[in-house]
Amino acid sequence: MHEDDQVSRMERGEAGTSCSSASTMTPEKIPSSVSPSKRLSLHSSDTRHEKLRTPRWIRTARTRLRTSWVGTGRQAPDPRQIIPKPIVRALYASPQGYPRLAAFLDSDESFMIYRRFGFIQSRLLLDKQDQLRELERKLEKMDRVEAKIDERWPRTRDLPDEQFEPRSQLLSQIEEKFCSYANLLEAAQKMVAMHHPSKVDYNSVRSWMHFRKPLMEREASWINHEEDMVTLRAGREHAWLDSSIERLLRWFHCPLIERLFGDERSRTKSFGIKASGTESSGNEVYYSRQHITRLANCIITMMILILLIIPIYTLYHLINDIHTGKSYAICMGILVVATLAFSAVLSLFTKAKRHEILAAAAA
Repeated sequence: MHEDDQVSRMERGEAGTSCSSASTMTPEKIPSSVSPSKRLSLHSSDTRHEKLRTPRWIRTARTRLRTSWVGTGRQAPDPRQIIPKPIVRALYASPQGYPRLAAFLDSDESFMIYRRFGFIQSRLLLDKQDQLRELERKLEKMDRVEAKIDERWPRTRDLPDEQFEPRSQLLSQIEEKFCSYANLLEAAQKMVAMHHPSKVDYNSVRSWMHFRKPLMEREASWINHEEDMVTLRAGREHAWLDSSIERLLRWFHCPLIERLFGDERSRTKSFGIKASGTESSGNEVYYSRQHITRLANCIITMMILILLIIPIYTLYHLINDIHTGKSYAICMGILVVATLAFSAVLSLFTKAKRHEILAAAAA
């Protein structure tokens, strides 16, 4: 069609006829000369009918599924967002000597055992105490001498420099000695408040040092001072039960137990990368502290449930014979035995104090 004919048709108002006829064309028959805006208008009616037929929640779910599929399956991970694995020090990756001993003591909180040096603390405290005693005697003597010369001297600090200087020097010396004594006394108090290591933990460290011999004999003799040992481990709630579980796991050690109660960190400590010139015996076995704690919690929960359910179940079946003297005696005996067993569980498996055990048993 020529341009003159198109213009004449537009002047006569027949342009709408061409648009309506073009709208009836199928997508395959749309000429390429049609502009993109006209192509969009051609498909708008079909798209509108499709939206009316498809519910909105289905379209929303379809969009989300398509977005998640593209985001998780087809998008490559950003190298900057990859979190590196935690660094775990292997026991036999350190050279023989103090490095390996330090790695062993740091491998588990139960092995953090060191000397308290109680004898040296007492000697230092006694020495500082005697020094302060001498300075105290000098201060008292100076006060008496100054009081005899002039009664105003011990009562004021507003004195000439030649008279106040000896007292000022003596007080400064006393302050220095007293601060040193107080710091030492506070450190000794913190040492005394620390827990002594359990027999199992102490024997483990001592046996390892005896068989592995990381130090010279004279330098390794510190482990023999059993009464002078302290542990940096905080008192756990189920220390006895946890140590018993660890002992049983070591006795019945097998690949299955190691798989159930171990993790990647524990296996790295035992069989990690070895340093050159070192040999791993494989006798050091580490278990996950979290798995042992879960097992201990399960055992305590089961025992508490048993101690609560069995007495109630037994007393329930004794209701029929409650009017006889024998049934009363049996009920009292069941209550006493259950209370004693509950108190024994609290005292053995937990670090509950005496008043806490009494309150729990009375409740």
